[in-house]
Amino acid sequence: MTSRTLLFSTVEADLKLLTDNLKQLVGARHPILYAAAEHLFSVQGKRVRPAIVLLISRATMPDHEIIPKHRRLAEITEMIHTASLVHDDVVDESELRRGVPTVHSLFNNRVAVLAGDFLFAQSSWYLANLDNLEVVKLLSQVIMDLAEGEIQQGLNRFDTSLSIEAYLERVTTRQHL
Repeated sequence: MTSRTLLFSTVEADLKLLTDNLKQLVGARHPILYAAAEHLFSVQGKRVRPAIVLLISRATMPDHEIIPKHRRLAEITEMIHTASLVHDDVVDESELRRGVPTVHSLFNNRVAVLAGDFLFAQSSWYLANLDNLEVVKLLSQVIMDLAEGEIQQGLNRFDTSLSIEAYLERVTTRQHL
């Protein structure tokens, strides 16, 4: 058992519930989104971001119970992260992610971009409904930083004169969430 597995074992059932909820939240609006959501959230990624939210919630709440707002925040972080991966796969023309065909390779670029946009929009809507302006500001900044990092990467794609400091700044900006 790895240290990551051991650490996340406390929220393993919560992460399963999160995955099931994400499929329903995203897929309920349209059949093509359901198919994309089923594909996106069936591929078991590391789920580090929502696991951290859930672990902090469990550690800080009375009786170590995760409250609904914290569950929703964990779902939001995974939606934002997944949206950024969908867009990144289109931009990078990646055919596989974690050994599985990407959304754009299964469907097409248009569906992938719109699915990523929908994930960003839906995460923003759920974020606003948390009624916590500080969290909204923080995650909005994260989304802006992700986009800025992608733009910088595109601009510097074949720039061999890029300094190590500039490269590290770019990588750090892209990895905020």
